[in-house]
Amino acid sequence: MSASGGASSDIYHDDVNDATVLIVGDLAWPVVVLVLVVIVLATQRRPIGRLIDRMKSFTVPGGSAELAGSVSEGGADKIFDLVEALTRNVSEQIERTEPIENGRDGDVIGNREPVAEFAPLRDDEVNGLVMLRTKLTNLLFELAVPPPPGGFGAVTSTIDVLSGRGVLDSATARALRDAVDIADQAARGATVPRRVVVAVENSGPAILEQLALLRTVAAARFEDHVLDTLQQELPVGWSIDIDRAIVSDDLPELVSALGDGAIRHARVDALVSAAGQECVIEVRARLQPGAPVQIKAVQDWIEALPSALPIVLVMLGDRVTARELQQIKGDRVGSVEILQWDVEASSLTAVLRKSLMSSGVPAAVTVPSQPS
Repeated sequence: MSASGGASSDIYHDDVNDATVLIVGDLAWPVVVLVLVVIVLATQRRPIGRLIDRMKSFTVPGGSAELAGSVSEGGADKIFDLVEALTRNVSEQIERTEPIENGRDGDVIGNREPVAEFAPLRDDEVNGLVMLRTKLTNLLFELAVPPPPGGFGAVTSTIDVLSGRGVLDSATARALRDAVDIADQAARGATVPRRVVVAVENSGPAILEQLALLRTVAAARFEDHVLDTLQQELPVGWSIDIDRAIVSDDLPELVSALGDGAIRHARVDALVSAAGQECVIEVRARLQPGAPVQIKAVQDWIEALPSALPIVLVMLGDRVTARELQQIKGDRVGSVEILQWDVEASSLTAVLRKSLMSSGVPAAVTVPSQPS
């Protein structure tokens, strides 16, 4: 009995030994591979890191995957460039001093877009690229009111809209696109170098403040942009008189004796003359459908102009409705054309030519001479 028990014990120990050998054998290669990987990573960490940085994507069974990578150190310089571009863009002088807002002021019915008051932003920290992008996007959307036809799209599209309106110069628009691109990389999980983080923390508030300042001159900047474009594209033989005062042809009703002998008149952004005909071009950045105050202001301004004088109204965003246009025009003889700048800027000269041709009234009759 004892002999039989001893034999069973030997068999059991042999089985355990065999199992141990099998387990060790199965684990040996993974352990060796793991050790080799650790050694390679420890000795080749920098080269491998640079290789991974250069990889943009890789393929796996069933599809491909994108690697977030890292934001370039040069991103900090682009943040600084944006601050510089915005500061220069905002500091450019608007070509007006103490403009008369839409409405009546003594003997003058004003028309120039005013420079608005600055509303300071909340003193919030900007502690990341994603936060900067969010706040920057909100301010750009505010700058682009009225929104372009079809509404707001991507933030880069809004930058293009503001550039087309003359609110942003080319350098500022380019710097904004670069900053948005860097922020988008961070939002996708890219590593942000410390230098970029510091640049955002230091310059982010200044960027937002400059955009907020830009809101105060956006309407006036658009008005000047349209007039500059008109002067650059003016056909040969045409002439233009900027910020012209025009006396109504309905003198008995609108001309009044003010103590100094002056008479009531209206100002227009530009009076264009060609082949003995004349036409007014008027820029209204804040005119939009469903804005009764602005529509009434334009209506009052038009009533003070000679009835036969053709007018081209340049506006942003969607066109006013047919009913609103009729309200603006009233019983005028001369045409009133609407030009939607966001989608019809290239048609400015063509629309003016059409209005001049439709006048049919000599300039000497259409626009009474302004008294000295």
